[in-house]
Amino acid sequence: MADYRHLIKRIQQQDDTAFESLYHQTRYSVYAIIYAITQNPHDIEDLMQETYMRMLKSLNQYDGKANFKTWLLSIAKNLAIDHYRKQKRIQVVDIQEQESIFPSQTPNQYSLYESRKYLSILSIEERTVVLLKTIDRMKHHEIAELLKKPLGTIMWVYNNAIKKMRAYGKEESK
Repeated sequence: MADYRHLIKRIQQQDDTAFESLYHQTRYSVYAIIYAITQNPHDIEDLMQETYMRMLKSLNQYDGKANFKTWLLSIAKNLAIDHYRKQKRIQVVDIQEQESIFPSQTPNQYSLYESRKYLSILSIEERTVVLLKTIDRMKHHEIAELLKKPLGTIMWVYNNAIKKMRAYGKEESK
């Protein structure tokens, strides 16, 4: 896991290159958690921008007790949940929007592109856990810390989500 302390200090000293570096190191994680909650590619860019703006505004309040990435992803998660609640509806991704669902530089782009229909059958919590585990390669205990849930719950949610997707895949292949 990356150590962001040096970058944070440089950002606090108004170093734009440090912010750019931090952004490039964390953008896929932020993207994944926002997408997992909203499933609306049109809202992701705005929510990502708002996440980083809030991070910059409250960086002086970050005390270093929690992992920085966990703190940043909490900001993204809370913004996405607030946005989702305001929408009061589940966004269904249009088939014609397939190319815009994931940014072109996303790691594992092909597997994500192919898996979007599988993700759509999952609950928000399941999508969040699966995307954090697969895209960001977070460990179960890191996801538990981020989502403020017991480790056993996260492992159960992840395993159930995988079972659901496998069952869906078997049904699709019939």
